[in-house]
Amino acid sequence: MAMDIFSGANIKVEVGTSAGKAIATDFVEVPEVNTFTTSGFESTVISVKTFNSAYDRKLLGTKSIPDISLAVNYLPDNAVHQKLEQMADDQKRCQIKLSYFEDATQETGFYVIYTCFVSSTTIGGEKDEVVTKTFTLAVDGGALDQGLITGE
Repeated sequence: MAMDIFSGANIKVEVGTSAGKAIATDFVEVPEVNTFTTSGFESTVISVKTFNSAYDRKLLGTKSIPDISLAVNYLPDNAVHQKLEQMADDQKRCQIKLSYFEDATQETGFYVIYTCFVSSTTIGGEKDEVVTKTFTLAVDGGALDQGLITGE
């Protein structure tokens, strides 16, 4: 099966309470996601100086996952938004599952699951704009799981 290209309109973000290596079984979808959620990794770049050489060399060191910024159209009475706020207050780990789908049927795509902290929350908005709340997710380690989603 070959997949087509993806658009940012078909993404699902879910939060689970497991903080260990086991995948959470209680994932719930975060409603009203406002911004396209990113995932990926970066490596530390080590610059190596060598005398009698006109150029420095580069080596790659350890990898890390950059913080994920999750902005939602804020619903103050929504249980999942409140859960994210509580996780920030309690400073406890949670799991975030990001699913990217090929189209609106949500039958094919891929997913990644991270263990993270909700390290900060910020509320914002302007006149004639929806109020948003941004949850900063500090990823702890690498991806716990990742894979393809198939409708089969």
